[in-house]
Amino acid sequence: VSKPSDLRIKPVSLIPRSFSLDNFIGLLSPSSPTGASFLLGFTNSVIQATGTTLVTLLIALPASYAFARVNFRGSTLVLSVITATLAIPVYLVLIPLFQLGAATAQLNTQQFVILVLVSASLPLAIWILRSHIASLPQDIEAAARLDGANTFVLIRCIIGPLIAPGLVAAAIVVFLGAWGAFLIPLVYAGTQGAQPLTVVIPTYATQFASNYGLKAAAGLLAVLPPLLLVVLLRRHLLAGLISGAIK
Repeated sequence: VSKPSDLRIKPVSLIPRSFSLDNFIGLLSPSSPTGASFLLGFTNSVIQATGTTLVTLLIALPASYAFARVNFRGSTLVLSVITATLAIPVYLVLIPLFQLGAATAQLNTQQFVILVLVSASLPLAIWILRSHIASLPQDIEAAARLDGANTFVLIRCIIGPLIAPGLVAAAIVVFLGAWGAFLIPLVYAGTQGAQPLTVVIPTYATQFASNYGLKAAAGLLAVLPPLLLVVLLRRHLLAGLISGAIK
């Protein structure tokens, strides 16, 4: 990382003339104000992204099974409406959800941000998982029911393992969306105690000055977790998305 004095040198050079780790040390030091805010934002990002992923999958798996296997009146219409909500911009529901959060005293809390993120990611997760469940032969489920398995046991012990690539793909997509969310936590997490990195990092720029080196270092550290997740699970991600699309 270049020293602060090298960031404004002209002409610009892709190869820095000097290196300094002061920005990384400051961000990772709990004793400094910048480090404390960054580490708190990192913790909030992990909590919100992980919580959103877990809650979304817990709801999407049985919901997608119902749409794929249970024949009830209006199922196609309901699924179409849920899928169509993907095209609705979040700006349309910002004020109603803000009023709901204020009325229930849930603003500036982790759980409210997670619930809003879940509502935004749930339609896509249901759409991904339903395509995988619909591709499974129903003879496996019939055999499990003959052995006495109820619906919840069937979903947990039979359907879940069989669509593991789809679950991984849905989990990665939801996690990346929650990790990179900006507008939702910006509106519903106004206090620093619930703000993720996407909201914390822009505060390093003020009206009169901007610490470009600090912002660049923070951005690099913030992108490492989702990057490592995609690199480690890329095979499962591609297998889950491609198999669901083909079948």
